[in-house]
Amino acid sequence: MPAQVFGIHADLTMLHRAMYNQTQSYNVYTNQIAAFSSKGIAELARLYSFGSLSEDALSTMVLTNLGLLPNAGLQVALKDYLVAIGKNNVGVVAVQLGQILSGLENATGDLAIYSAAAVRWNNEVTASHAYSSNPANRVDGFGITDFEVGTGATRLLTSGVDVLTGTLYDDVFLAPAPGLLGSADVLSGGSDSERGDTLKAVLGAGEVVAPKMNSIETVIITAGESAKFSSANATDIKMLWGDGATRPATFADVSLKTTVGVQNSLSGGPLTVKFAGASGLLDSVNIVLADATGLDEVIAPGIELLLVRSSAGNVATTTNNSARITADAAEEIRIWGDQALTTTVTGSHVEVINATGLAGALDLAFTTTGSTPVGIIGGTAGDRINVNEASGGRVAIDAGAGDDTVIVGAANAHEVTLGRGSDTLTIVGLAGATARDLDTSSDAALGRSFIRVTDFESGADVIRLFGSDSTAKAAPASAQLASIAAASSLLDAVALAASTAGANKAIAFRYGLDTYILVNDAAATLGANDSLVKLSGVSALVDASWTVV
Repeated sequence: MPAQVFGIHADLTMLHRAMYNQTQSYNVYTNQIAAFSSKGIAELARLYSFGSLSEDALSTMVLTNLGLLPNAGLQVALKDYLVAIGKNNVGVVAVQLGQILSGLENATGDLAIYSAAAVRWNNEVTASHAYSSNPANRVDGFGITDFEVGTGATRLLTSGVDVLTGTLYDDVFLAPAPGLLGSADVLSGGSDSERGDTLKAVLGAGEVVAPKMNSIETVIITAGESAKFSSANATDIKMLWGDGATRPATFADVSLKTTVGVQNSLSGGPLTVKFAGASGLLDSVNIVLADATGLDEVIAPGIELLLVRSSAGNVATTTNNSARITADAAEEIRIWGDQALTTTVTGSHVEVINATGLAGALDLAFTTTGSTPVGIIGGTAGDRINVNEASGGRVAIDAGAGDDTVIVGAANAHEVTLGRGSDTLTIVGLAGATARDLDTSSDAALGRSFIRVTDFESGADVIRLFGSDSTAKAAPASAQLASIAAASSLLDAVALAASTAGANKAIAFRYGLDTYILVNDAAATLGANDSLVKLSGVSALVDASWTVV
């Protein structure tokens, strides 16, 4: 279509699309319109500097964004022009080219080759302007959320040394390309509102920056691979986001008072967060996950207490966060929020994983790498808790409400509380080489070596037992079950159950007020290598509620 947008609106849209091939969010766009409508676009365009790129690379970038390549002659001509006038004027040239291209839809003669590109360009500018001028659109083309910035200004950083001061309102300091935010920059916010000022910056691969900052409360970093943002020279940061892009990346020298988040993940990857002053006995930090993908990982060394919030992000279809949590010193991890979370927790000192504050479903994988007992508490939705016992650490699990799935091994005398809902408990490695040995020296010793399950509801819940490949259900007669129930002690009852079941058999029987399931190994008599599970308070177990795999 012919050009539909004119004046400063067209110029600003063309500048951003020609330089970055991106669309601005509403607040950034309108703030720049207000700031530069009286000054002209040239002043703003000169701030769009890529000092690290050659004239050849800049020519290719601009012509690609304008949709004019391949055209070798044009590419060389623009490169030579930038050499002649100075590549710091590339933004001005980009706007000029955008204006020229906009008028070539009906070109004839030698210029007719640009007519199709002109149609595409005008459509692109029109659509981009429509998005940026809509107050509902608060996410820009980089996927960065546009926080409410009130009537504040947008401060654009350059490739040089920037000394910028904000207004009394909520300002945005913007470095939307690699090489613009540097350690020599001095950025001072001035807002006294609750939301405060925001820095949005893109770091290229391998960039390391530690800018001097004060009174900027929100920092959003889109970090390339192996990039590092340091808060060593910054004060007052309340929220530090790792936003999209490719990682691994690092946030260094982060205050313990700063909340760190991962949002708008693209390809994801590990984000290592090194907190300053993390040397106490109970350091605690806040982590937020929003639109995190399965490739994300938050690594927080030296922190004993992690408070992890799973929240909604900017992608409307995203209802589940997925990210690994690696914390070498963590003793407790509290998970809360309104969005489901899939996570793998790694930490050799973890004693508690508490998700009682999580409204969405928790899908947790956890490996016990220490000998300390671990308590895991699920949330209010249908959770999946999978514990791998690399070291045989004892685990106490309270699955909570919802239709939960719990998976544990037989390496220790675990305690599992299933809670409300139709739950499935899977126990693997029973009567095998990695299973905990039964202590058959006394009733009390036996009680310390079996797996205890509470809140199991026969007919609603299911327990799945994995023994050896040849393990099968025994089929005892009623008289045999009555004899077991009448035994003088639990130890005698279990021994009789073992001989009744036979080798490589699993037998369910009642003793006292509870039901037990014994999984026999290859010997027909009770031995240390057998496994025992107690279903507390279950007086009768229907056959459909337990399976042997």
